[in-house]
Amino acid sequence: MTFLVVKISAIVLPLTKLTYYTECPKWNNANFNAAQQVKDGVHSVAEMERQCQSFVKDQLLAGKSLPSRIFNRRYSPTRRDMINIMYAARVADMQSTVDQENLLAKIAEWSSEPDNNFYVRPYTDADSVTPCDAEEDDVLMHSRGQCGLLLVHQTRWQQRLLQRYGHMCLLDATYKTTRYAVPLFFVCVRTNVDYAVVATFVTQYEDSTSIAEALQVLADWNPLWTPQDFMVDFCEPEIIALERIFTGIVIAVTFSTL
Repeated sequence: MTFLVVKISAIVLPLTKLTYYTECPKWNNANFNAAQQVKDGVHSVAEMERQCQSFVKDQLLAGKSLPSRIFNRRYSPTRRDMINIMYAARVADMQSTVDQENLLAKIAEWSSEPDNNFYVRPYTDADSVTPCDAEEDDVLMHSRGQCGLLLVHQTRWQQRLLQRYGHMCLLDATYKTTRYAVPLFFVCVRTNVDYAVVATFVTQYEDSTSIAEALQVLADWNPLWTPQDFMVDFCEPEIIALERIFTGIVIAVTFSTL
């Protein structure tokens, strides 16, 4: 049997390789630092490894000889250790394992800030209205009278830009760019510098009723907003929703060519 002699805090412990890898405590200062890095927004494993090595070298063992990075997982966690540490840190920081409950908790926290406007209606099960041949990552096109997920967000500075430059707006939608198959809409205006996003909303269904409901929320938040022109993609639900909420506007349809 092969023995290793590991010196930690002036204590000499004889450990076999197997015992060291399975029983040696991993949740030390280096790993606690990794958990804090996750809370600060670091989500790349490679970046986390670099941060951990820098922490051990410059802070934890500053001015001391560094232990072996091959056998000492206490100060040099493996990539799998890092993944487990980061996952545990994210789970510990969650309010729930259900994403929608986490979202509602975050919105309740963000809503306490005076500069944020939120309107949220939780997601509803759409099994009864989903065609049997629909794919799991397909965007639902028709609500069929059901009220599904609706999330609208706008900050105070976005309201200011919308009030100043909102005579001509752009409604842009993105698909399959998030974890869930829901359309994400951006309302944009052209400022004196560049285009800026002045409102964001997510709907469970991509139909005119759902889009019009979100636009009505924005109109209620901005009573002085009177758009004259709107640019949209060639999307009939978007055009119908805009004509329903803003009477008399001119809608310019954009076409993208490959």
